[in-house]
Amino acid sequence: MNYSETRRRFAATVDARSLRMALKFHRWSYADLARAAGVSKGTVGNLASGARTTANPETAAKIAKALNVDTDDLFRLEPITPAA
Repeated sequence: MNYSETRRRFAATVDARSLRMALKFHRWSYADLARAAGVSKGTVGNLASGARTTANPETAAKIAKALNVDTDDLFRLEPITPAA
């Protein structure tokens, strides 16, 4: 399976509690993480607060890399079920 197939077939479900703990460990704000990961502050805030529960796998990987953790420490890849 190549990268574009992964993006279309999977969503990364966030463990918001783990994300908040990682932010606290680094003493980072949402803006700090957003800058380091190259994503928007709104994305980070929504994922950390639970307002948004999924991200695309690329975003999940960027966030995990910025925090220097494995992606699966913060996110769980789940298959997307196409609508009938």
